[in-house]
Amino acid sequence: MFVVRAFNFVVVAMVRRMLGYARSRATWLIALWSRAARFRWLLNERTADLTAAQRLQRNAVSVFLWLPDRYYRQRLARLGDRLAAVRTGEFPAADRSGVLMMIGSLGPGGAERQVVMTLQGLQGRGLGPVRLACCNLTTPAERFFLPQLEACGIPVGQIGAEPVSAINGGVRAALLALPEHLQSILGYAATLAAARPRVAHLWLDEVNIKGGIAAVATGVPRIVLGLRSLPPCNFGFHRPYMREGYRWVVRQPGVTLICNSACGARAYERWLGLPEGAIGVVRNGLTFDATTLESLRGARGEYRRRMSIPGDAPVVGTVFRMSEEKQPLLWMEIAAGVRRAIPDARFLVVGDGPLREAVELRAQREDLNGAVHFAGYDSQPLRAIVDMDLFLLTSRAEGLPNVLIEAQAVGVPVVTTPVGGAPETIDHGRTGVVLEGADPTEVAAVLVKLLRDAAWRSEAAKRAPWFVQSAFGVERALDETIAVYDSASTGI
Repeated sequence: MFVVRAFNFVVVAMVRRMLGYARSRATWLIALWSRAARFRWLLNERTADLTAAQRLQRNAVSVFLWLPDRYYRQRLARLGDRLAAVRTGEFPAADRSGVLMMIGSLGPGGAERQVVMTLQGLQGRGLGPVRLACCNLTTPAERFFLPQLEACGIPVGQIGAEPVSAINGGVRAALLALPEHLQSILGYAATLAAARPRVAHLWLDEVNIKGGIAAVATGVPRIVLGLRSLPPCNFGFHRPYMREGYRWVVRQPGVTLICNSACGARAYERWLGLPEGAIGVVRNGLTFDATTLESLRGARGEYRRRMSIPGDAPVVGTVFRMSEEKQPLLWMEIAAGVRRAIPDARFLVVGDGPLREAVELRAQREDLNGAVHFAGYDSQPLRAIVDMDLFLLTSRAEGLPNVLIEAQAVGVPVVTTPVGGAPETIDHGRTGVVLEGADPTEVAAVLVKLLRDAAWRSEAAKRAPWFVQSAFGVERALDETIAVYDSASTGI
């Protein structure tokens, strides 16, 4: 304990001495932060699982990750002063209409699906015009949901496609004074200045911060930042400007933060130093069309035949992006444990991602060889889910996972790690199981018990559709979202 305290004292002293130098050396400061950020995974580990050296490293990382805050706090304060001097309400409220949403892409993710659902719902209620602007729409994966919006006639554009001349000259000069790596905010501002929305509804961290700054700068009267999962400090896309960027935006008039789970909202409040309850909760909304659900249930068995899975084999499945936070290799270890107890069990994996090669290599080992079936991306994953006996999610970080809701909607019991808003999607013990931890042996034992309990699975399959339809209907989500748009806000 003495060594750890001494180490912390030395690190803090070094940081205090470096801060004065860092103020005039932003590149050096960010480089130092980036080196520390490589070890952010230590922050997510249990202390008991770390060596003494790793615990010291974690203490250092927790200090170095807040190094840039003072620098960005000062730069954004200057931006606020400049905007106050030049912004004169260049776009009066009478000249504004509709909702402009912004997100990184239309890839096959839960947030992207909610964007599409919300836009379609707003259009259906006559709250137009509704539009969407994305950062990236180049690859097929980035355009995954685009056909759904095109079929509804909802315009989709590229952030920054408009000329920067659309921005008021004084505002443009104020934004140009930001650090070079934040200059992409000009693209957001150009899109917002050209669209002149009454509401800017932004989704996910980078877009929230850059689009939020741009929306404040261009005078958008209502700005909604949609948070998902956990704060970005838990992920590889975390950037040094993010915490102070959020803090600056949320203090501005007209800005509201919402999250799709209570757990996520509280985590962001702690990270940003906001009072509890400062971030509202609007849980995901999904459409449960009775005819579609019945059709899916009637097609049970087709996906098994397509994937050459025996019709009588117990099937544990999942739909996820094969990336670190989803822990796909842990999923494989659990599958191996299930197969040791139930040799004829099969495992159906729908999705793709950066860890797919490593996951497929793990599946080729003797304990899983021939038992794992990889379907890749599927634009209609429910066709696969209905052929699962149990749905397993092993994430270490989640917001409110749509896929758990959807699995229950088609009558498939779910099992999930106790992360983020995942427990909020389940009637524990009745429609699924929230695990106590992520030990692969213990999780496998839970799955084996459920696979052998046909009566429980049958009852859960009956309860699950009713539960999710009552808790996660799309009309409720739309009502709550529109209420946020219409509410008054003076900033936090």
